[in-house]
Amino acid sequence: MASLLSRFSPRLGSALRYLRAADPPYRWRVSGATCPSCGASWFVSLRPDGFMTRCLGCRANVTNLSLIPVIRMHAAEHPVSRAYEMSTYGATLRYLREHFAEVVSSEYHEHAAPGSLVNGILNQDVQDLSFEDASFDLVTSNQVFEHVRDDQRGFRECYRVLRPNGALILTIPLHDLAHTKMIAEIIDDKVVFHGPPEYHDSRAGGPASALTFWHHSRTDICDRIANAGFVVRLVDIKLAPSQKQASPVIYAVKR
Repeated sequence: MASLLSRFSPRLGSALRYLRAADPPYRWRVSGATCPSCGASWFVSLRPDGFMTRCLGCRANVTNLSLIPVIRMHAAEHPVSRAYEMSTYGATLRYLREHFAEVVSSEYHEHAAPGSLVNGILNQDVQDLSFEDASFDLVTSNQVFEHVRDDQRGFRECYRVLRPNGALILTIPLHDLAHTKMIAEIIDDKVVFHGPPEYHDSRAGGPASALTFWHHSRTDICDRIANAGFVVRLVDIKLAPSQKQASPVIYAVKR
């Protein structure tokens, strides 16, 4: 029983934190729409945004699902045979595995070498990917780069491992700021915070284990990624009427 509780308590804790971020139940809304992952026709919005709107069929949230229409759009113009997703779960990964010949996925463990296996799972640090140049046609990530100490180095690594006309398609929390703000950094192996500490849940590390380094701005995020060499634009995706607020997806192509 103890081992069973230890297995499920992190997921339960994450679920409780998710519900605490929701609106009061009388404001929850259900709306009909087609899910790009499972085709289900109903979504529930616990708050009128992508992160708090979920498909009742596959239970994925719209923030994750919103990558799929952009992936489809890119693949319609540029062949995709090999893709890399920076996680080992979620609707985006399921879609990639169903539609493309070869898909690589990974998690991040700080104290393991990039390219090594941790409990049978590939470890990668986006700041220092172990893949060869021009290895992939597509790289995807969902809510990752706010946790990357040197995010621009990570964007350059994604550019390096992509083939010409390959794409980096990602979501990242975007804030209403004039410029992207660093909210934490590491100096002499110590974390220095510039404001209240912020941690997110991580499948690999557990609840509140992923330190947030950045509050990215919608105003300059395309420029930050374009600095790596990409041609970049934001694509606003709205899957369900109850969502109300569109989910921004970053679409960056290597020319």
